[in-house]
Amino acid sequence: MQKLSLFFLTVWINIAVFSQNAQNMALIARWDDDTLPIASPNNLRVQYSGCWGLAVNNHEFAILGGARHVLIFDITIPAKPKLIGKFEGKTNTVWREFKSYKNRIYAVSDGATEGLMIFDMSNAPDTIIRSYYSNELFNSAHTITLDTSSGRIYLNGTNVANQGLLVLDVSQNPDKPTLLASTNLPGRYIHDSYVRNDTVYASSGFNGFYVYDFKNPHNPVVLASLPATGYQHNNWLTEDGRYAFCTEEIPTGRPILVVDLQDIRNANLEVAASFLHPLLTPGANSAIPHNVYIRGNLLFDSQYEDGLLVYNINNPRAPVRIGFYDTHPENTQYNTYFGCWGNYPWLPSGVIIAGDMQNGLHLLRLLSTNIPVDIPTVKVTPSPNPAVDILNVERSAAGSGGTLRLFALTGQLVANQNWLEGENALQIPVGHLTPGIYVLEVRFEQGNTVLKKVIVE
Repeated sequence: MQKLSLFFLTVWINIAVFSQNAQNMALIARWDDDTLPIASPNNLRVQYSGCWGLAVNNHEFAILGGARHVLIFDITIPAKPKLIGKFEGKTNTVWREFKSYKNRIYAVSDGATEGLMIFDMSNAPDTIIRSYYSNELFNSAHTITLDTSSGRIYLNGTNVANQGLLVLDVSQNPDKPTLLASTNLPGRYIHDSYVRNDTVYASSGFNGFYVYDFKNPHNPVVLASLPATGYQHNNWLTEDGRYAFCTEEIPTGRPILVVDLQDIRNANLEVAASFLHPLLTPGANSAIPHNVYIRGNLLFDSQYEDGLLVYNINNPRAPVRIGFYDTHPENTQYNTYFGCWGNYPWLPSGVIIAGDMQNGLHLLRLLSTNIPVDIPTVKVTPSPNPAVDILNVERSAAGSGGTLRLFALTGQLVANQNWLEGENALQIPVGHLTPGIYVLEVRFEQGNTVLKKVIVE
């Protein structure tokens, strides 16, 4: 057994074999606390929301929004995330979002009157200070954007200025924001935005996608706009600034848009491409890309019930899916607002943070960035489960070959078979095994791996 495989298998076992489908991604650890409060409109059981990350003092941290709390974890040892901060808000809310600047975490919430929280992480993990907590400037904001080059905070979807854009400055004192501007905009309500060098790329709901010059926050200038084809939810720019990737949350099944920004000087924006990869049965096209972020040539898509999807965007007009991890494996059909809310892919260690609304914090790792082609999703079904004498393993589509292995919780390999090309079913004798929990690992030649929990009686 290869050392890398043993490492990830051991990690998966240590988290009680929370089994999911995955392609080219590994779960390092998962954290969930079912005793925490729930904010659940329409019985969605939303317990967690936005997430973020920070590296300081040779430690790495994950921040996760809870219904009532801001939760801060030390994930320096990612297999053992440690909750080191639990800061309570005023009420339960579905929406908590974060950004970071100068070793601070800035937190906002919607559907609440909590205003802005600032957490000083300069001495973390030993000490975390909530250095600012006030609704003096605003009560609620749907999302928060921070331009680290200028130290300006942009608050989207606020309760002030007719839900306009609120601009704060923290460049002089990161623990004491000052108000720069409260602005109504032609695109009106902004759901979320991306800001680079005083240029605001605004996802403005059903009003579309707008780009503003905010050098003078009291007199912003519209550079270009694009009509909505759905509800413009969030966007992120490629590192060269030539393309924006935009999600449209409503209606269900809207693809991610690739917007060409190269002719913005002539107020010209073009949708150069679009793409959507639902992971359920082909034809189940109600998947919802929620939040996308870009690290280098990789795009990380939190796609609700499908979990986290990763794309190679070397060619932005033709993204290639190279991996995924299903943080919400309990869904068998699309039910709208369940699953992976957001992610943070920029930690120095390469650990990827993902937050699932019902299943909590996930720490993930992308195994390879060099898969040249898109790999089809294959569902694996072990039955009966629990098994007594024979375990039948079926895959949803016959394809190329691969391997099927069964491990005890000790890591011992107890069964090993080759999956021949064209086969869609195998049988594993299990009558001789000690009753208990086992891990079924199925690897295919295309590169994708599926793990399943199996019980032997």
